[in-house]
Amino acid sequence: MTDSDDMAESNGRPLMWIILSALGIVMTAGAIAGYMAQHNAQGGGPLGMSGIVAMSVFSAIIAGLSYFVWINSKKFRASGDMLTNREKLNRNIILGCCFSGGVIGLLLAFYDINIVGSEPSALAVFSDSPIAPAIAILLAFFWAVIMPVVAWFWHKRAIDEQEASAYRDGGYYAAYTYLIGAPTWWMLWRGGIAPEPNGPAIFMIFALLWSAVWYWKKYH
Repeated sequence: MTDSDDMAESNGRPLMWIILSALGIVMTAGAIAGYMAQHNAQGGGPLGMSGIVAMSVFSAIIAGLSYFVWINSKKFRASGDMLTNREKLNRNIILGCCFSGGVIGLLLAFYDINIVGSEPSALAVFSDSPIAPAIAILLAFFWAVIMPVVAWFWHKRAIDEQEASAYRDGGYYAAYTYLIGAPTWWMLWRGGIAPEPNGPAIFMIFALLWSAVWYWKKYH
């Protein structure tokens, strides 16, 4: 096993826990938003003892997960040596994307529950309910303009050949799954066998499969 392989293996577990912890923070924050929306719908006012306990538990969960993110972010290393500038850039871009996605998901969950009035749920972050045009334009600009620039910079300046290969393999698996799965779902729906195809669900499956293959190829 080469030094590069050792580095990848040592960094894989912390990255996985960072991503899972960040998702846990977003979902817990969504639960807080849902709890407060339900409280306000019942008349609002000061929280009772049960409300204080619930908010304390939620806050403790977020604090614990945030600490876990911080601890694991410190574990990124390259075979026990200092990270190179390229490795630091790669790490920072990945963590920055995770953080940005978490913030956007959190804000959308709050908007969905408190503005749209959707049913409070920790899964509100995955909602596809309508949003204000201004917010839609800002998010579309972020996704269609800023993210391609970040991706191009990441490919050109931050990753090595091994990671680029893992990323391509993930794209292959995800693309074939989409090319086979999406038309299959669509045809089964037209035949009355399956529910109507869900765009966000298809996107999430595509993205998660791509990420899972990339993670496996890079860190194993």
